[in-house]
Order: sequence, then structure tokens, then C-alpha cells
Amino acid sequence: MYKVPFLRKCFGLIIMLSALNMLTVAFAEEVVNVDQGWTSDQKATWYRLSQGSRLLPLSWLQALEQVDSATPFLDPAHMDGFRYLRDTSVTSKHLPIGFAIDEQSDERFSEITRLRWKRPQSDNERWVGMTCSACHTNEITFRDKRLRIEDAPTLADFQGFMTALNRALVMARDDPEKWKRFSAAVLIPKKDNTAPNRAMLTTSLNTLIAWQLKLEAANHTPLQYGFARLDAFGNIFNKVLLRVNAPTQYVNPADAPVSYPFLWNIHQQNKVQWNGIAPSVRLTKNFDIGALGRNVGEVTGVFADVTPTGPLNPRTLAGYTTSANIRNLVDLERLVQKLKPPIWPDAFPGIDAAKWEVGEKIFNEPDSCASCHRVLDRDDLESRIIVNMTSLRGKDAIGTDPWMACNTYTYKMRTSVMAGTPKKFFAPTPPFLKEDALVADVLGTVVIGSIWSQGWSLATYLGDLRPTDFKAALLVNDLFAIERDAKRFGALMGFFADSPVNEDKITRLRRCMKEESPSLAYKGRPLTGIWATPK
Repeated sequence: MYKVPFLRKCFGLIIMLSALNMLTVAFAEEVVNVDQGWTSDQKATWYRLSQGSRLLPLSWLQALEQVDSATPFLDPAHMDGFRYLRDTSVTSKHLPIGFAIDEQSDERFSEITRLRWKRPQSDNERWVGMTCSACHTNEITFRDKRLRIEDAPTLADFQGFMTALNRALVMARDDPEKWKRFSAAVLIPKKDNTAPNRAMLTTSLNTLIAWQLKLEAANHTPLQYGFARLDAFGNIFNKVLLRVNAPTQYVNPADAPVSYPFLWNIHQQNKVQWNGIAPSVRLTKNFDIGALGRNVGEVTGVFADVTPTGPLNPRTLAGYTTSANIRNLVDLERLVQKLKPPIWPDAFPGIDAAKWEVGEKIFNEPDSCASCHRVLDRDDLESRIIVNMTSLRGKDAIGTDPWMACNTYTYKMRTSVMAGTPKKFFAPTPPFLKEDALVADVLGTVVIGSIWSQGWSLATYLGDLRPTDFKAALLVNDLFAIERDAKRFGALMGFFADSPVNEDKITRLRRCMKEESPSLAYKGRPLTGIWATPK
């Protein structure tokens, strides 16, 4: 476990190694690719393969203007302001890296993404959403070069981007001149720009805006994340919370921003997420059901269209309808398994050997950095890593912001249509979701139901996994469920108060700093390549 003085030393080392990230944000033309073992085709797949994220139609985003001018929202200088990375390839369609085009039939999707704005119109209109690389690719600007680091934490301002996008959509609807330009750009060719089609476009735009503002209100917090931070769990939780369509619902602010993780070596770790909430379980050499569960939860938060249904609904047996592309998520995860940590590039000054030796000594001191962060060779992509979980409480507490773990442990919701559903989606025995439940438990159920909706197709795709094995694995592994002692925390498994008002933050914090649970902790992982990550 960490002792706090040594923890501070570790942070000091990390800050020194990461300082080059902050040298400048000026745009440089030359991109230098740091060797990490990927081919150019693999990088292109990472940047553009859709995971089923559907934020808004492509034609709408291309037609959208900035709030205070007629300049396109996608103008590179504007997107630079949010620090999403430019993609200069001919296939980018002027979208930043990680903004992927999703093209699939919307026949089974909800009204949120089954939008119609002209006649005739296909049911597989192209939508834009985010794929993994939007949040897990970074560049370091050093002198006149941009060094591209694959799977590094983004420096982007997700919260600021979403706020600006929502305001731009509202202005496109409400400002007469902007509306005229927006509708003309969306309704092409010119013969499609008719009064009936403009009316359809208005209705669909209203539907999307209403949903976006509902999400914004659910996630609202006066806390500004800024660059390189996001409360991903908060956003995912609120997406699930809203999709059950409860008449009244709890308010769970997304107020626990953390750094994005870097992804190299992540497939080797035995737990997923910062708080180790779910196990990593390999069913075959390169297929991990725990990792898939994490990724389905992620895309659920960033714009997958998912529709949970009740336990007595015949459709539920087939799983929850979702736009999450399970096959593509498997392919993206397999790409990550092949990625090496970035090597110190030749474009940088050489490492000072004397200072390196001092840093190594500090790192390896008793009860210091190495006690939680295993040293891993850069070329080792096979070793299984048992991560060290450091508690929020006790004499060896990690001494950092507790809220990501605490919110995950305490946030609850009204389950509405999902009440009575088995916690593992199709488990034949209790526990079942109560009228009120922990959001983490409901998320786990939604994730399993989403995977199961494509389970037979996925089992066929994998080839070396039978559908029966797949279902058994989902039953055994309680994805995203809060681990707890039933005797100690039995009260949490029953009904909560009738009024949908969460405990105040002080009460929840006292619980999190008093109670014992494996989920009230953060994981330590290998720091190979940490120099390339902003922390």
C-alpha cells in the first residue's frame, strides 16, 4: 500500500515525465508517429471503426454552425479549441480523429435516433458518434512536430464540446438565418428543400434537442471538468437512468471527473475500470468477456441507442435492442492487445541517466511506487497482471479524490420497466432488481442484455466459442455489480426511500470512508509509457 509521502514522490515523478505534454498546444503540420507496433491500416481502423455510437446525423453535423457565427461547427480551428485531434486523411470527411460514421438500419432503434427529416429517406442514414480513439489518442507538440501517441489519454474537453454542440443545435433551430442555412444544407438536392420536409426536419431536430438537453440536465454539475478529465461513469449511469423512462427519477450529478486511462497493457490486467468494478475473464486467448462488458458500458454512455424492456416483455428474451456494434467492439479490443507502450522518441532530448537512476531508486523504495505499480517490460504483452487495489480508507488509504468510487458505490435509481428483472438479465433465480436499485446493478443488467441481443452472432463470429459457453459466462460474471457483504450491507439490497432524493454528499462520503467493499478502492497498474500521458 502507498504511504502518503511516497505517493507524493510518485506523483512528482509522473509530473516530471509528463511535462512535455504541456509545452504548447500550437498546431504543427508535421506528425511524427511514435513506434507502438501498429501498422497504418490498424491505426486507420482505430480512428474510424464505429462502435455503434450515434450522436447526430452526419449531414446535420456538417451543416451545423458555431453559436456566434456562420463558421462551420466542424471548422478545424474550432475543434482544436476542444483539443480533439485533426485527421488530415482523405477519408476523414473533416471529422476529428475518433468521430466515426455509423451506418446501420434504425428500424429497431428508439425515437431518439430513428429520425426522419425528408421523404423519401433510407433507414440507414449515416450518423456520427465517438469511437474509442476520440478519448484514447493524444498528440504531444514539441518544437515543430506533433508526436502521435496511440491509446494515450485525450486532452479533450468533452463537457465543453457537448455544451457547445447543444447550444449550436438550439441556435440552428431558433435563429431564422441559421435555420435557413441549416435546412438548405441538410435538405439536398435542392428539390428536397420543401415545406413538408422542413417541417419534418423541425420535428426531428426538436426530438434530438430535447433528448440532448435532458442528458445535459441529468449530468449537470457546477464543476467544470476542463481538459483531459471526464466523469465517464456518471455519464453512463445517467444514460441508463434516463432510458428506463421512470415517471420520477433520482438526480445523480456527473461530478466525479477522473483522468482517461491509457490503454496499452490494459488487456493484461485482472480488473477493469479505475475502481476495479468488474473482473477481466478470458473465454479464449484473445476474447475477454469482462473487457467486452466494460466497452459495451462505455458506448452505452457515449451515444449508443439502447432500449431496456421489462422482464415480462417477450422481446426481452432476445436481449435489449442496442446500436452498440458488438463485433466491432471485439475487433477494437483485439487491436489494443497488439499495442506496445510508446518508446521515448528520438525527437526528444536524451534521458539524463543520472536523474533516471535517482528516479528509479525512489520508485523502488519500500512501500513506494513499485509496491502498487508492477514494472513491466515494454515488449511484454502476454503476462497476466494482478492489479493492486488501494482502499479509500484506513491507514494506508490512497489519499486521493474518492468520488468516482463513492458515486459508483452509492448512486441509485428508479428501475421502472426493469423492476423484477434478474440482476444478471436472464438468471433464473434471485436477486431481482427492486423498484429502487443501485445504478451499477442496473448498468450491469443492461450491459449483459445488450451483449446477449447479439450473442449468437458474436459466438459465430468468434468461431472458437459456443453460444452455450457465452451465455454461461455472462451468468457467472456479475458484470459491473457492486461487490458487498450481504450481512454487512443487506440494507442496500432492499427498497430505498420512496422519495427519489439521493443521500446528500456528506452522508454518502461518510459511508464510503467507513464501509468496507472491494469497490471502494482504486487500482494500481504498470506505468510503462507513463511519460506519454497527461496526469
